Amino acid sequence: MADRLQDIRGKIDELDRRVAGLLARRFTLGVAISREGLKKKFTDTTREKKVLANAASAAGKPAYRRAVRAVYAEVIRQTKKLQKC
Repeated sequence: MADRLQDIRGKIDELDRRVAGLLARRFTLGVAISREGLKKKFTDTTREKKVLANAASAAGKPAYRRAVRAVYAEVIRQTKKLQKC
């Protein structure tokens, strides 16, 4: 049982590293939008709704959709904070 737990945790750790790398790339692109003057305001509610809907739909299982939507809402919030730096 302990070996199985370690195996699962190792897989989670690998996914976390991949997710963190992808988030860093996403943040870099979000910051580029503001630095290059591609938009003047930090809030585009239409775009945010589309991003949240796309993320939720990609979650697959209906039970995961709400959690993924909440995570992406935080990703959007953090991106806006980085854009203001």
